[in-house]
Amino acid sequence: MKKWITTSGCTIYLVTKGRSNTYLVLDDDTSVLIDTGLKNSKTELMKKLDPLLGEMNLSYLILTHTHFDHTGNATMIKESYKARIMVQESEANNLERGKTTIPQGTNPLTRLLVKIGRKIKHFNEYPHVEPDYLVGEKHHLTPKCYLIHTPGHSKGSMSLIVDNEVALVGDAMVGIFRWSVFPAFADDVPSMITSWEKLLKTGCNIFLPGHGTSNSRKLLEKQYKKHK
Repeated sequence: MKKWITTSGCTIYLVTKGRSNTYLVLDDDTSVLIDTGLKNSKTELMKKLDPLLGEMNLSYLILTHTHFDHTGNATMIKESYKARIMVQESEANNLERGKTTIPQGTNPLTRLLVKIGRKIKHFNEYPHVEPDYLVGEKHHLTPKCYLIHTPGHSKGSMSLIVDNEVALVGDAMVGIFRWSVFPAFADDVPSMITSWEKLLKTGCNIFLPGHGTSNSRKLLEKQYKKHK
């Protein structure tokens, strides 16, 4: 299983991948799950998460944003693992009602897909759940980990910064292409580019997205300069 270890000993595991990535961050006795994938990935998520946790409890579930492919198992995680759910305050109502509008496409093809997708009933719905903590612009989770608001893909997108070395960024960028981090979907592209700048200012060298593989600081810097 792919993992990253920071200088001070925080460990980050890639728990599930494919349609959506989920990650587990271990910082001493604090354990944090980042996103949950689609509802139909429940069995795989539990099968891979349980051995990583061992005897530990799951402290928090952080939702980088509330699109259905990231929140599908949030209700299950809260009920089965007693994890406290954290979401950015501007998307709390989405989570409570179990429905988030599909984001805008950033190219002609994805704009067409969004137009079709928004006509499909229940396509963007997921089991609703009450969040336990609402995050504003910044929130310190542990002495080594903190959350920052990184809007653009969605209004309430946020990222977890671990040791100022690794950033778990949800869909603020993608890791599908070696030459680009630009997502196929984003509600506010200028805000997204500003969020890239904010992420670069953390000093992180590794950026773990919700889709695809890790991005380097060098690639993000190159993309930021191209699109700003």
